[in-house]
Amino acid sequence: MKKLLYFALSVSAAFVLGACAMFQTCQKGNAEKFAVNNIYGDHMVLQRNVPIRIVGTAEAGKSVNVTIADSTVCATANKEGVWEAVLPAMEAGGPYTVSVTGAEGAKTITFTDVLIGEVWLCSGQSNMQMPVWSSGPYWSSKNGQEEAKRANYPEIRLYNTARIVSPGVARTATNGPGWVVCSPETVKDFSAFGFYFGRQLFRDLKIPIGLIHSSWGGTRIEAWISKEGFKSADRKAELSQIRVAEDPASVSREKEKIKRGNEKLNALFNAWYQKFLSTYAAETKAAEKWKDPDFDVSSWENAKVPGVIDPNMDGVVWFRRDIDIPKSWAGKDLRLSLGAVDDCDETFFNGVKVGATGPDVPNYWEYKRLYTIPGSLVKAGRNTLAVRVIDTFSNGGFTSPSNQIYIQVGDDQVQRRSLDGTWKTKVEFKVDPKKIGRRPSVTANYSLTSPQFPATLYNSMIAPWTVYPIQGILWYQGESNAGAYQDYMVLHPLLIKDWRAKWKNPNMPFIFAQLAAFERHNPKIRLVDDFWKNRPPADSDWAMLREVQTATLNVPNTGMAVAIDIGDHSDIHPADKQTLGYRAAREAERLAYNWKGVTAGPMYESMKIEGDKIRLGFTNVGKGLYVKGKKLNSFAIAGKDGKFVWANARVEGNSVLVWADSVKNPVAVRYAWANYPGNPNLYNLDGFPACPFRTDTPDYLLKKKK
Repeated sequence: MKKLLYFALSVSAAFVLGACAMFQTCQKGNAEKFAVNNIYGDHMVLQRNVPIRIVGTAEAGKSVNVTIADSTVCATANKEGVWEAVLPAMEAGGPYTVSVTGAEGAKTITFTDVLIGEVWLCSGQSNMQMPVWSSGPYWSSKNGQEEAKRANYPEIRLYNTARIVSPGVARTATNGPGWVVCSPETVKDFSAFGFYFGRQLFRDLKIPIGLIHSSWGGTRIEAWISKEGFKSADRKAELSQIRVAEDPASVSREKEKIKRGNEKLNALFNAWYQKFLSTYAAETKAAEKWKDPDFDVSSWENAKVPGVIDPNMDGVVWFRRDIDIPKSWAGKDLRLSLGAVDDCDETFFNGVKVGATGPDVPNYWEYKRLYTIPGSLVKAGRNTLAVRVIDTFSNGGFTSPSNQIYIQVGDDQVQRRSLDGTWKTKVEFKVDPKKIGRRPSVTANYSLTSPQFPATLYNSMIAPWTVYPIQGILWYQGESNAGAYQDYMVLHPLLIKDWRAKWKNPNMPFIFAQLAAFERHNPKIRLVDDFWKNRPPADSDWAMLREVQTATLNVPNTGMAVAIDIGDHSDIHPADKQTLGYRAAREAERLAYNWKGVTAGPMYESMKIEGDKIRLGFTNVGKGLYVKGKKLNSFAIAGKDGKFVWANARVEGNSVLVWADSVKNPVAVRYAWANYPGNPNLYNLDGFPACPFRTDTPDYLLKKKK
């Protein structure tokens, strides 16, 4: 996955045109049309207290029977061959079995271990996509590995929607591995923000929770709004682009461009890859014996597998370990699983090559290695496994979970031994980019192939779910639109309205995360923590995008989780998704579950000039205002000249008094108004941070809250 550059302002696009397998069928061949939409499956959670909808296909005019618990309904396929069964609402519970039987004695499709509970869809860009845990640096939630180990929640169910594009057609089904039970293995690749949000709901509600993850790093909000949404707002620019995608001739030309572009990129990459290898031919020659069982590796360093190599280098690194083979395995073919090896590898058993994966294999950096070790190489006692890892870009190493790294006898999982743990490692060579040049791009990116194309991600990753009743939406996006914050004032409410219309639920709860504090994305070379202290107050696109997000709370039945205090100045992907998930869950409980407690922090409400000071009033004070630390930070004040300076501030009851000695006639105050505002520390006693604000708010944001 790391070859998709997760930096939220840059993205490597995938491309899918045309339909994939749309439904889960019960028979092979085109003659049988009876099927159920593939968003349904074993282990799914169906939304409680609303009619249950099951959708599929059959020959036009034919009927199907759908049964769950004591309810059975008959549905008839329309002239397009689509049927929809609507069953009575049910209370939370389960497990149940859903049976769908085709007309005239066709086979029955059965879904088992189905629960009834609360279903939320989690969407957005990379901060929603960021997983609970991965072996790559800077791409895991805080304490993610330990969090995953403890994630045994059989009543939480997860669905990871595959990232594909569909620029011209709203799809009726999606790609994905299906519904899974939340466990230490299944939760690792799931959205951290989504999981911690759902976990909090589960702890509080004590009913089954279904979480649908559908996000794509680096994407703008325009890709997530439907064609009909753009029509409702008369967005001519996006609609003209969508019309191109709906033209078969344009699509044909695009496919040809992709073919030619990929051929050119492949030629450039192959030439560079040969230079990558040939430049260090002497080092490779010297390492030829490293695969041999008798070669002494006692001086090599230890390394943990799975794990990544030094993230600051590209080149070739060897990994070796001995394996004690029992007599009963001797002479038998063995299956070796290494999981994904990033990027390429050559693998040797007792000095003989048993497998290799190079750049000719699609998505080689995440391709899971399964090699056969012939029985002729397998002896009782000590055997040696050596893996030559070739890393050409960014991180490298063994990136799959430990349960995917093993050796076993043929297909016999009972006779399996884990290979995770401590291996020996040594660098064969580290490349110098000045000698070989930077690696060429490996992906042709054209307009229709881009996940930024208007409506394309709605079509591919949201539209299929609109037939599936849900409770609400969890959204984390905006980084890629920060430079166009005024347009976001239109687009963010438009997306909410659009999705509510698609789900036919005009009051569907919509919870979103406000952008976290952030300065620049370079987690390898971090800023010093107090870099901000000597900076004067200044305007900021990110601050204004946060302000637009706050204004979106004017849309009824919306909630916002403030993240200004849990950001990372050097990483656009802050690791503390637990705190954010908790805050979002509290807002969801206020909107959807009649929670009466405080669910957010202080919100600016009013200002009053008192001589050379300004007094600020707040809502959401809860039990009272609270300063985390010795004194209030991140306040700035300005006079009539509009020049802001850092200010003094103190809490007085439920208000904050702000002043600066150099400003005798103040007119405006700002709080936490920067990309990264240092240490904003105003909270309420309920534990929620104050929302960033400015009192000099522009007219286009001054709307009365409904």
